[in-house]
Amino acid sequence: MLETSDIETFDATAVNSARVRQPLYAPRKKIFPQKVEGRFRRFKWIVMLITLGIYYLTPWLRWNRGPYAPDQGVLVDLANRRFYFFPIEIWPQELYFVAGLLIMAGFGLFLLTSTIGRAWCGYTCPQTVWVDLFLAVERAVEGDRNARIKFDGAPWSASKLIKKITKHAIWVVIAVATGGAWIFYFADAPTLLHDLVTGHAAPVAYITIAILTGTTYIFGGLMREQVCTYMCPWARRRPARRIPAGRSSRRTATPRRRPPKGRRWATASTAMPVSRSAPWASISATDSNSNASPARCASMRATTSWTRSASRRG
Repeated sequence: MLETSDIETFDATAVNSARVRQPLYAPRKKIFPQKVEGRFRRFKWIVMLITLGIYYLTPWLRWNRGPYAPDQGVLVDLANRRFYFFPIEIWPQELYFVAGLLIMAGFGLFLLTSTIGRAWCGYTCPQTVWVDLFLAVERAVEGDRNARIKFDGAPWSASKLIKKITKHAIWVVIAVATGGAWIFYFADAPTLLHDLVTGHAAPVAYITIAILTGTTYIFGGLMREQVCTYMCPWARRRPARRIPAGRSSRRTATPRRRPPKGRRWATASTAMPVSRSAPWASISATDSNSNASPARCASMRATTSWTRSASRRG
């Protein structure tokens, strides 16, 4: 019979043990963006003013459609199953027009992103627009990047509490205006505003404003870049539009530092594959890179001679 001391034991830990398990998400590091100047930043402010102006002012535009139709320019009339867009009136059986427009907008977004990059994400995405607006308020109240870093790490005081309350109060006002502007698209805007102020609006209107206020405040003021990282569906589709790996190998390698005076760096064109239909490619590559190593030049001359003989045989 074996004694307990004769049994060899091993101290093993389960891979999925709670003590050694790795978290699924990295902890967030708070970002303090610095104020940026330049033409692209000015263009971004212009785009933000245009998009916010369209969103807030569109429900108040009027359009005369006759005595028995609403005079609001853009209106989603759910009660009567109508969608009005200035002179256009869409009925439920004509929703395929809206579907076609959405498909065309999707293809246009793919084309825009593939040609000039993240134009949608950087300029016109609602998350980007409201985050920029919230950051402008934060910068106006707490200062630029260095001041905000010191302010955030400083101990609590009366001045810090007042600035925090001021910033979040302005954020809440912006969020309430955002939620309130959305519901004006579904009813006559002046009438609905009067009912909201007097307390006679439908409960669904107040519930919608509360939900949109909370989401705007959390997404634009608190989460910010985390919405793009974890929640945005457009970011999930981004890898499908990457440039194929084969194209990057055909680009010219650019050195990161300057070559010595009077000399030029050997570029990736020296490694260009030689085809039977273009035997002169290796010759031009060899002649244009006089500073290549002797072994490399000998190898390329052998390749050139083989290509010439192969082309003659062909």
